[in-house]
Amino acid sequence: MNKTFTTAFHDGKPFFRTLAYLLAVGVTSLPVQAGRPLATDDAALVDAGACQLETWIERGRDSRATWLNPGCNPFGRTEFAFGGARVRPDDAPGYTLRAWQIKQMLREHGAAHAGFALALGGQRQHQGDAREVFLNGIATFPLAGEARLLHVNLGGLRARDADGRHVRATWGLAYDAEVMSATRASLEIFGTSGERAHWQFGLRHELVPGHVQLDASVGGAIGRWSETRLVTVGLVFVSPAFLR
Repeated sequence: MNKTFTTAFHDGKPFFRTLAYLLAVGVTSLPVQAGRPLATDDAALVDAGACQLETWIERGRDSRATWLNPGCNPFGRTEFAFGGARVRPDDAPGYTLRAWQIKQMLREHGAAHAGFALALGGQRQHQGDAREVFLNGIATFPLAGEARLLHVNLGGLRARDADGRHVRATWGLAYDAEVMSATRASLEIFGTSGERAHWQFGLRHELVPGHVQLDASVGGAIGRWSETRLVTVGLVFVSPAFLR
């Protein structure tokens, strides 16, 4: 799911309100697409007939979480993902988050043309009223073939929490580049209307080409590093195409 409009909740209140979308829940192929650890989604899907499992741990200033995020592309142009996390605040009982996403490919990107996709998804706190639903428009632009890509997101988020219901615009911009064989780096900025923007730097490396990826990221709200810092480390596993 890249993964990415997630909000962590603490005792019914937003835990990181400025993190309107965290780690993208959209899933992608390993060699040249985005996915983990980017927060900004990309116009790509896991291979037709294949499935993927994203798993990662994250550590913030006052909490830690463990995520499992499986997804599949059974038909070729539509990807379905359903996952969740166990969040453990340092000073409160832990809780579970459940997340889902449907991602529809509109046009695949190539070495010389842009790609476009739409994502609809949501998240809910188990045994709580906090929930959200988002719609995200996604574009991927090749800057130098597959070696350098620009991912752009624009969408909206409807959330309900302890402060009531609200609707906000969401956006993201990510530069994604190959830095050495089987290794890519990303630098991005993303946020929601009315809140401070976030930045994130990420690295990912293919341990087994096309099937196993190791990744990590670090980021936080611009100008608020000490209060909002977030570090993640994860693995991505991609299956062969067996659903077709």
